[in-house]
Amino acid sequence: MANKSQYIKTTEQIKIMRENGKLLAKMLNTLKSMIIPGINTMELEKEFIKMCQKNNATPACKGYAPYGMPLFPTGLCISKNNECVHCYPKLSKTLNYGDVVTVDTSIEKDGLFVDSAFSMVVLAPKNFKNISTKNIDPKIVEKRQNLVKAAEEAMFSAIKEVKPGVYLGDVSNKMHETTKSYGFNVIRDYAGHGIGTKMHEWPEIPCYGKKGTGPTLDEGMTICIEALVCEGNPAIINTSDWETAMRDGKDWVQSEHTVLVTKDGYELITAR
Repeated sequence: MANKSQYIKTTEQIKIMRENGKLLAKMLNTLKSMIIPGINTMELEKEFIKMCQKNNATPACKGYAPYGMPLFPTGLCISKNNECVHCYPKLSKTLNYGDVVTVDTSIEKDGLFVDSAFSMVVLAPKNFKNISTKNIDPKIVEKRQNLVKAAEEAMFSAIKEVKPGVYLGDVSNKMHETTKSYGFNVIRDYAGHGIGTKMHEWPEIPCYGKKGTGPTLDEGMTICIEALVCEGNPAIINTSDWETAMRDGKDWVQSEHTVLVTKDGYELITAR
């Protein structure tokens, strides 16, 4: 069992994480507004790096290399459709109408990290004329919208469980049960995590679990609750050193916030 006291944040650390969370939320809102049919994912990466430089923040994913892994090449993780965790923007990756895309990233500033992710279906804005939708099955679009909704609801239902004394098994169980209520599943190979002076800290927070099990939460802990939701079977494959995809070729999405455990509940550090 980890020494939980080392993961309790000071008042000053919480203050910094709040400011970092506001900054990351603003960045992600900007990126979300840029996502239209035909955008190249490297355009999103360039804008993200530009925003980091403007705000003296470090794009924490870029150059990340745990466990002897090669350096992660970009500041953003971007997945579309059946791509899963740790995929990244490339010049060869363009977002098209009807795709479901996940954008996940972390920043560090003044020694503290925050982490957040969103998913969305790529649709045409009003008066957007440079796209044909006749070859896109509206049922696929609707299914992908439901998948995004399921991930968001699963994340928020789990976050609402957060308060001092709660077992992490209760948080994870709520996430899984909510996902199942939509007819979808969660992946098992990756999980949420603590965060603070490092991007990944104790404890690990799976997307599934048994009530009344695991460590309990304490006031002052900061954690990342990630709903990692898939359309079908949760098995994944590696497509490169970092990149993954769903083995069954079906869709995957993610919704994530950094959360502070407060005296009587929780606070969304990266609220958008």
